[in-house]
Amino acid sequence: MSDYRPVFDTPTGAPRPLRWLLAVLLLLGAGAAIDRWVLPHHPPAAGPAATAPAEPSPPPPDAGQYPATARGAGDAAARLETLLADAMQHPADEARPRIAALLTPDATGLADQLAGGAPGAGPVGPSTVARQTVIARVWTQDAANPAILVVGTRVEVQTYGLALLGTGTDGTSAAPTTALTGGWTVHELTVELTDTGWRLAELKPPVPAPPPDVRGTLRDGSARDVQLLARVLGPDSWAPGTPA
Repeated sequence: MSDYRPVFDTPTGAPRPLRWLLAVLLLLGAGAAIDRWVLPHHPPAAGPAATAPAEPSPPPPDAGQYPATARGAGDAAARLETLLADAMQHPADEARPRIAALLTPDATGLADQLAGGAPGAGPVGPSTVARQTVIARVWTQDAANPAILVVGTRVEVQTYGLALLGTGTDGTSAAPTTALTGGWTVHELTVELTDTGWRLAELKPPVPAPPPDVRGTLRDGSARDVQLLARVLGPDSWAPGTPA
């Protein structure tokens, strides 16, 4: 007798459903092989290319840096006055947009006025003009009041600082025409809280003020009206950027 046994045959006593299960598994495996080796195989369609997220637009100068309080208004004013002096050392056509970024949106006339005090267009620029303001003291009404102010609020500020103006150098030597002038001033300005932070709304011309009294062999001819210092040295004044 032959020992041949069909592939799907099962040992004696094995249940018949097992035979059918084995047959189905073999058929499924063969179908998968035919699909892979015989039929054309196409890679899955690529999805839409991922796009890099757009970089956010840079915020206006110091937007959101200063709190919506009276003291925050004073710190912002000191910073904005410093940035204003920096903007005005550029040629007029470059200075105007820099200045406008520091002002409230409705202060376009002020931007034109201030830009008129910048150097004229041409070779004059940051390398040949040094214009700088260093704020030593700042005052606002009720500076110690922590109340949060709403958008649209305007705050009157006084600053006491040193303004410098002169010709620049090449960094290694000073020409005979190099000159640096400056003086201490009290400056009254108004800032407004906008949706993007504090902005300059109004400016008055700075008033010459007494400098720190550094005694020497010569006394300078600076203003001596110490009444100008009543606010910037009073209880509602502070050095900008310092904690309350």
